[in-house]
Amino acid sequence: MKEKKYREKMKYQQKMKKSITKEERLRFWSDPDIELKLAKDTGVSVFRLGIDWSRIMPAEPVNGLKETVNFAALERYKWIINRVRSYGMKVMLTLFHHSLPAWAGEYGGWKLEKTIDYFMDFTRLVVDSVSDIVDYWVTFNEPHVFCMLTYCAGTWPGGNPDMLEVATSALPTGVFNQAMHWMAIAHSKAYDYIHAKSTSTKSKVGVAHHVSFMRPYGLFDVTAVTLANTLTTFPYVDSISDRLDFIGINYYGQEVVSGPGLKLVETDEYSESGRGVYPDGLFRVLHQFHERYKHLNLPFIITENGVSDETDLIRRPYVIEHLLAVYAAMITGVPVIGYLFWTISDNWEWADGYGPKFGLVAVDRANNLARIPRPSYHLFTKVVTTGKVTREDRARAWSELQLAAKQKKTRPFYRAVNKHGLMYAGGLDEPTQRPYIQRDWRFGHYQMEGLQDPLSRLSRCILRPFSIIKKREPQKDDAELVVQPLQFSI
Repeated sequence: MKEKKYREKMKYQQKMKKSITKEERLRFWSDPDIELKLAKDTGVSVFRLGIDWSRIMPAEPVNGLKETVNFAALERYKWIINRVRSYGMKVMLTLFHHSLPAWAGEYGGWKLEKTIDYFMDFTRLVVDSVSDIVDYWVTFNEPHVFCMLTYCAGTWPGGNPDMLEVATSALPTGVFNQAMHWMAIAHSKAYDYIHAKSTSTKSKVGVAHHVSFMRPYGLFDVTAVTLANTLTTFPYVDSISDRLDFIGINYYGQEVVSGPGLKLVETDEYSESGRGVYPDGLFRVLHQFHERYKHLNLPFIITENGVSDETDLIRRPYVIEHLLAVYAAMITGVPVIGYLFWTISDNWEWADGYGPKFGLVAVDRANNLARIPRPSYHLFTKVVTTGKVTREDRARAWSELQLAAKQKKTRPFYRAVNKHGLMYAGGLDEPTQRPYIQRDWRFGHYQMEGLQDPLSRLSRCILRPFSIIKKREPQKDDAELVVQPLQFSI
């Protein structure tokens, strides 16, 4: 079993390395203007991109930096960032977007303290080169997701956890907290260095923190949800809260926990990559974080929000409903200053490869990566340029999705599901087909189901005649909702 798992992991790493070597993906490295023009034409004011640590430091600098740093790559990144600015967009630059160098993975990566020093070598090189042309810095993207999938689950390359590490990963002294601790120190050091070197007081430093709305499927899953939230929701941000200029939130949807995994609830709508669509969750998450950190007076930026949907029928209402969730959070006191949609064009989605389609723009890989803007691209452009979500656009997007559901149409789904309805973490090379769901998940309309274990369902059945809770009436849509002054981004 171990040998089989090892072969599968090596096969994946070789596949990933081959893809990166060929520089296919979107060819942003060699030709960034295609993506930059598509982004600019939507009217967004900020463009987010990342720097690949491996490109700058392709080998471990055991004998110093002179022999290992790729200064040509550093200059290329500087040129690309200047190209972003030439299109009139501000720059949000991510230093660590899961891109652990292979040489660091070989010795243990973020499990070891020395990675902080190597990361700071990398950070100093980047900051010294481009600090005057970067507006927003993201030191780490989704650090707890990286640590869990790399060092606890071993599904991402560079972790190679043994049985003991997996079994003890959630303990206070386990590998998860160990790696997160070093990444917190690395953030704090990077934050101090960026501000020490920045020529502009307007440069802001934060993190992009992944948050999903997590709920238990049954009574016996409450403990697992509590543990997961305890480990992932606040600890990392708590540990660096004195060195943040903004809190970035990456939100995609809800996760229903059942036993050892995530449950596919047949009555819920899902993205191609198995994320439950739940706009209300973004509103609730923003208020959770605002309540915890409002004493720090920090603004929020939605650093990622999007849905994988090749058909584009889910994406259009998804965009509108999540923007309404952000708008509702703003008018109820949450200081949200920006929203970044993931993403412009269908991209390489890490362990899922080219399967799930997150783009507002389709990419024809059989035709020299030709770009084909989807209807959602034009809808997003309209919202950004007008600063408004109209009742007509909201109704049209929703009615087209519901028509497909009524006609029992299907769309791709890239998650394997076992006989108990639990989804596997790895993506499928070839998707299955899943029907659209006739359920009202629009913001303010979703009605949460209770716990689904037999005991909870029996209790509800017995108590229903005595319940004083009335069924919620459908909400009326406002004729026009103004979502300014959000700073829209890609």
